[in-house]
Amino acid sequence: MQKKLLEFLKLIAFRYLRIGKPNYPFLLDPSQLAQLIVEFERLKSQSGSIVEIGVARGMTTRFLAEHIMVEKLENKESIYALDIFSNFQKEDVNFEIENRGKHSSDLNAYGYNDFNIWKKNFLDFPFVKAIQADCSTFDFNTIGPIKMSFLDVNLYLPTKNALPKIYEATISGGVILVDDVIDEGWMDGSYQAYMEFCSDLGVEPIIIGKRCGAIYKP
Repeated sequence: MQKKLLEFLKLIAFRYLRIGKPNYPFLLDPSQLAQLIVEFERLKSQSGSIVEIGVARGMTTRFLAEHIMVEKLENKESIYALDIFSNFQKEDVNFEIENRGKHSSDLNAYGYNDFNIWKKNFLDFPFVKAIQADCSTFDFNTIGPIKMSFLDVNLYLPTKNALPKIYEATISGGVILVDDVIDEGWMDGSYQAYMEFCSDLGVEPIIIGKRCGAIYKP
């Protein structure tokens, strides 16, 4: 009886209500999600942690956690999810306004987040370890060595400050993926910081899809 009722409700939802309409819940492009899995598979035999910096609600974290569970690697892998779990840092916002011509109205984001609630949402994934910290000052060696990282902090200063720290803690052959590497919009600080870091390293930028920058450590 319950199964028949469920099927009937699904029929109503799909045929007559918009709640049956399929959606895409991720802010990342499909090419970025695909690259995360490609890099994970390439590096899964290597020792090292996976680090996501700038996690918002945790959709990408959950995506990676689900892959780890499907592959039955939950006892081998660790995901460190690092964020300030609040609005952008005041100094980072002020830099965007005063030095990069951005508007404060564009830079009020992520105030909904809460560290304790975020951790609670991942209780079923004990290999996901949340860290409340500013990536500009965090010592990534404390969670290293790192084999794969995904940096998504939008603004120039935190991206600029975090990249060399992450790179130092990354293993040979490891990868750093940077989101929003696109030279337009209010998040173009990621683009500028990524390009500058590639120049400092003396390497050619690698753009995957429309807005994912990759850095491979030799």
